[in-house]
Amino acid sequence: MENNINITEDDYTRLCNLIKSEKDGHTTEMNNLIYLGSEIKRARRINSKKNLPDFITMNSMVELIDLDTKREMKVRLVYPKDADFKKGNISVLSMLGSALLGYKAGSIISFNAPRGVKKVKIKNIVYPEEKK
Repeated sequence: MENNINITEDDYTRLCNLIKSEKDGHTTEMNNLIYLGSEIKRARRINSKKNLPDFITMNSMVELIDLDTKREMKVRLVYPKDADFKKGNISVLSMLGSALLGYKAGSIISFNAPRGVKKVKIKNIVYPEEKK
């Protein structure tokens, strides 16, 4: 797993606010909040207005390959209110969602899943129109 990840300033602000409200409301598993917090804390912040990102941002559609099963899947990284696994919308507060944030196509990432550590390769990223 790579050590350098990026996050847009807009995503940073929104995710910090999300973590605070989830902690205050006690609505999310604390380990997930801690993991997401550590990911955004170590990320390099990028000006949201300068360039199109070349890394996974909120609302990005991501094509993944499960390195254990070789199964390909498409997921969209979303805020918890928009999460719907059947539609491929995964919450940034899930372990996979937190792990994806900030990585580039070609990266291999690992994350904790209910059945142990999983590894996926990011095959492609489709960037969203910015949602406000």
